[in-house]
Amino acid sequence: MKLRHALTGGTYELADDGLVRVEENGAEGLFHADGRWHSGELREADQHFINWIGGPQLPSRSANNGGAPRTAAAHPVPHFVADPENDKGAGIMDLGLNGRKALVTAASRGIGLAIAQQLADLGADVAICARGEEGLQKAHGDLEARGVTVFSKVVDVGEGEALREFVTAAGDSMGGLDVVICNASGGAGTGESAWQANFEIDMMGAVRAVEAAVPMLTESDAASVVFISSTAALEYLGVPQPYNAMKAAMIAHASDLSQALASKGIRVNVVSPGPVFFEGGNWQMIQETMPKIYEGALRQCAIGRMGTPEEVARTVAFLASPAASLITGSNLVADGGFTKRVSW
Repeated sequence: MKLRHALTGGTYELADDGLVRVEENGAEGLFHADGRWHSGELREADQHFINWIGGPQLPSRSANNGGAPRTAAAHPVPHFVADPENDKGAGIMDLGLNGRKALVTAASRGIGLAIAQQLADLGADVAICARGEEGLQKAHGDLEARGVTVFSKVVDVGEGEALREFVTAAGDSMGGLDVVICNASGGAGTGESAWQANFEIDMMGAVRAVEAAVPMLTESDAASVVFISSTAALEYLGVPQPYNAMKAAMIAHASDLSQALASKGIRVNVVSPGPVFFEGGNWQMIQETMPKIYEGALRQCAIGRMGTPEEVARTVAFLASPAASLITGSNLVADGGFTKRVSW
């Protein structure tokens, strides 16, 4: 497999001798899987890319035998790449996503795009959808440049039949599904139209995507579903609105699914981000139009800043990966201390 670095344009490829060959700006270097330089003109490269390419490979996947429940031994175990010259028990964990097939809804910008990018950087083929064709094509090109197979389709997640067709087509195109990320949202708003939008997109979008994906996920040896909810589901956000209620409903439904689908080898979890700031996002709009609300939310973040899409994406990637094989039915809050409740 060859990966292209999105920032530097360099290529990373596993050589026959187990070293990782990196070509960047006309220079070439060979590196050990743990990131140490071996030889060549190029002496520095992105260690994460080197680890992803050069780390140990997971056992080959096999189809679920007739849909029978699998034992724990059937699930791949993450590996650690340790430095043999300075082994203090620590290492770099391989999340086990290389070669997996992942689907992300609403992935042309913001958190959804960052999730798709993170999964692609970890070696997973990705299927994405969005309502806008221009943004979707741009995202498709970005992901393809990372060296993985990409399937994309213009889809309104609120249209049930179109969503089901997308999930099925994505699995057929990529040769199966291992990971499904339900990220689409109708956004904030009030009134009956907002209730309908959040119900159809946030709630039913997740319900329908999982229903369509289950036959393919059952064939995976490391199947995982992650719903993107929100801290708005957990604490009062300043105004009662359907967004908050539907995000809470997603957490409840994910918990039920985690129990119902466990015998099929499918884990189901939730990531609930707090305020996430990115260019063109909701919090930038709030900063520009409602500065007092923005400043109040910023003060509530214990770490002194809002999150980034990339930080949420890394959280999702871990929870979706075989590295989190023991975790199901959980709601992982990624909010920089924005919420103040005590979770037991």
